[in-house]
Amino acid sequence: MKSKNLRATGLLMLVLTLSAVLPGTAAAQPFGGWLELGGTDGYIEVPANAVLNPTTGFTFEAWLKVNTDGGCDSIAGKGWTQAWWIGVCGTTLRTYLRGSTVLFDSGTVLPGVWTHVAVTWDGANRRHYINGLLTGTLAQPLPPTTSTSVFRIGSDVSWSPIPTGSIDEVNLWNVARTQAQIQEDLAGPITGPVQGLLAVWSFNGNARDGVAVYNGSVQGTDATFGAPAPPAGGWLTTGQLPGFRFKVRIGGAITGVQESDCVGETLCVSGAVPGRSEVFVRIVGPRPNGFLWPNVVKFTTSQVEVWIEQLGTGEVKYYPLAGPWPGLDDLQGLYDRTGFVP
Repeated sequence: MKSKNLRATGLLMLVLTLSAVLPGTAAAQPFGGWLELGGTDGYIEVPANAVLNPTTGFTFEAWLKVNTDGGCDSIAGKGWTQAWWIGVCGTTLRTYLRGSTVLFDSGTVLPGVWTHVAVTWDGANRRHYINGLLTGTLAQPLPPTTSTSVFRIGSDVSWSPIPTGSIDEVNLWNVARTQAQIQEDLAGPITGPVQGLLAVWSFNGNARDGVAVYNGSVQGTDATFGAPAPPAGGWLTTGQLPGFRFKVRIGGAITGVQESDCVGETLCVSGAVPGRSEVFVRIVGPRPNGFLWPNVVKFTTSQVEVWIEQLGTGEVKYYPLAGPWPGLDDLQGLYDRTGFVP
């Protein structure tokens, strides 16, 4: 991915600077928001698309913090009797990649503990990984089979039992990730194009695909989106952005401080170095679609979290921007095109 040159405009946004990215270390839990499932009828559904039936190579990754009733609950699937399915049976990671014909059990998913799971197929073998460690290998010379059904996260069209708990950072690839690559993936969320990456559902307040067009929607009544609590202390306010207040956390530990030397209609926030703005926040709009668009850009390689509260409604939106991730050398920025209603 080529880095972009910084061009100082009135917004100081959208065009990003080159930054060296250092390898990350494995996290104890995923970064950002997550999907919460109540175990009854709520799940995410993505419209049917042939792309979501990878057959030349396969990798599925997700962070889980789930409980089952002792039976088998669906984590994700394209119809377990026809195509592929990932689930937890009791505390065991179970997969089907060729419909109901080839079951594979390997790896323990402890209840109520954030756990990273990965399933790969490289043309010859299916492998299970728990927190980046290989737990088992099954010879599978034939490719995954396909279906025309919708794709579900937290459910399956052929097996509806839903876990109770949380799912985050669901990644689907049409290549077999190596163990080293899977361990790199533990360092932080994948936020940009990577060879073989088909889709990323990060669940940061919505079910949109972060790298492509395979957006999901909430089905049922007990699927919601969770987010970390904002840091303690007062909220940041500015007359440049009336009707809103903000909190910013940098690097997972530093509470952002407002800087007065800032461009118009923007909140400038510093972190470790006073006077050096590292995060820029705007509320743009209303735009043609009728929404106010929160816009966040960072000028730091550290992870950044932003909480924005609309004072008139009390609605709070949470926006995480990833820290260092191997192979990604662009600093992140984001627009939320359906952020707030005026």
